[in-house]
Amino acid sequence: MSILLATRDNELASRARRAVSAEHAVEVVESIAALMPRIHASPSTVILVDGELLAPPIERQAAEIVAAAHGGRVIVMTAAFNEDEEIALLKAGVKGCCRRGIDPESLEQVLNVTHGGGVWVTRSLLPRLVMELRRYADAQRPSSVPEKGGAQDKLAALTPREREIVRLIVGGASNKQVASALDISERTVKGHLSNVFQKLGVTDRLKLVLYVTGGRPAAAAARK
Repeated sequence: MSILLATRDNELASRARRAVSAEHAVEVVESIAALMPRIHASPSTVILVDGELLAPPIERQAAEIVAAAHGGRVIVMTAAFNEDEEIALLKAGVKGCCRRGIDPESLEQVLNVTHGGGVWVTRSLLPRLVMELRRYADAQRPSSVPEKGGAQDKLAALTPREREIVRLIVGGASNKQVASALDISERTVKGHLSNVFQKLGVTDRLKLVLYVTGGRPAAAAARK
């Protein structure tokens, strides 16, 4: 996993380095101007962006970074929680939003969750986020296509093991909890989830929950 961090904060850079294991180097750049050519030169698995470097509205520059990342996971760290700002960042394609003061252990969790196909958001934001995604999905759906038929057909196409994993995920289980419940490895859980995402046409756990619940807030957090 290659990690590119944009920040001028040496203490934040130190915490980021402590959040990853020794084999994963963290490269630091000190500006967005330096970040963009670095992304183009050598795409990174994870791009951590200090929100202090982003000009408001920060989601505009965040969207440019997401577009340049070519599939790399972009995580933005802001000074304080702002509900509207976090929603805008997620709509821009950011895979995680957390605070600049995050401790190394929590940052490690953010990296692990997004690596597993999840989206990291502030927990209190989840009900609104589901509502926003549902509104977007409704706007995109052709009026002639029944809402439930296609979804149920795709769910029926899942294997029994995949359906069981989906049930646990929607119920709020983490990858680790799913692995324990089904007596399989977390690696196997991630493999099944990748297949589920592909079959259902979703890109992450949050959209999976939305797909299955029809937009109703469920117990599953967007974290892991």
